[in-house]
Amino acid sequence: MTTTRRARTLGAVATATALLWCAGCPTAPQAPPPPPGGLAFAGGPAEALVTVNESLAGTLAQLAQNPIHLQAGTYRVQVTAPGHFPWYGEIAVGETVETVTVELRPVPE
Repeated sequence: MTTTRRARTLGAVATATALLWCAGCPTAPQAPPPPPGGLAFAGGPAEALVTVNESLAGTLAQLAQNPIHLQAGTYRVQVTAPGHFPWYGEIAVGETVETVTVELRPVPE
């Protein structure tokens, strides 16, 4: 066998080996899809802060545009704003996004 032919054969064998080796490689893990259920918010004041299970989730305005995706279950929700009475609730989340409307009442001066 000539040197050129031997080099081609070795190259072909190396390529085939690499392809077979990579065929068994696992693919990169994909992120799971977000849960189907969640909470969206409406109401005011727009800058009121929303916490879910003692974790800040965002403002009423932000959560009106971008719902929180949550697993099914019951969540403690608090909405607060300076100069307003706070709102508290326990909300059950199912398989759909629920909209919660909260209108905070101003504290009398």
